[in-house]
Amino acid sequence: MTAYRKTGAHNRSTGPIAGKRMRKALSAPANAGFWIAVPADLLNSPAWLAMSAQCRKFIDALMADFCAHGGMENGNLKSTYDQLQARGLRRKVILNVVVEAGALGIAYASRGQRSYGSRRAPSTYRLTWYGTPDGLMATHEWKAIKTAEEAETRVKNALEALEHERSVKRDNRERRAAQYAARMDAIDGAMGAANNDPRSGVA
Repeated sequence: MTAYRKTGAHNRSTGPIAGKRMRKALSAPANAGFWIAVPADLLNSPAWLAMSAQCRKFIDALMADFCAHGGMENGNLKSTYDQLQARGLRRKVILNVVVEAGALGIAYASRGQRSYGSRRAPSTYRLTWYGTPDGLMATHEWKAIKTAEEAETRVKNALEALEHERSVKRDNRERRAAQYAARMDAIDGAMGAANNDPRSGVA
């Protein structure tokens, strides 16, 4: 289908599409709310095409939050585990998905802190093909990935680094638990010895 454009005095196109009805047909739907643009280069890039289905749901959630704030919160986008789970993400793979998006250069996270009581510091996110309100221009890290193989390698390396981090944390937790158990055993042993000591005055 050909979209006819207005012509000037020298029979050259002036750019705007001719005809009010045609312009309306090709424009954004009325009352559709805030829009987010995704460049064609990104949609066809090895990084975008390498995303897993779970990662795409994560990016969709960030784009929805971007729109919900009129594009003014990039770099401070939020999507909680509960919100992501409601979108169909499996809770146990959410962190993997966040790391995948970062490895592909599509979205970057500022890791939050675990909640204690009423204190919460959730992770925040930035879509790399948009700038941020504080003046950071779009960084487009996804452009550095030139092939599907490179995208796959980046994701694999990032997930291996995440698993190593998890392994270190598990080892630290187990070591602290063993140290705590040893201290408790030592205390119990000392109390038992004191109770059995005739000089303690305990019957």
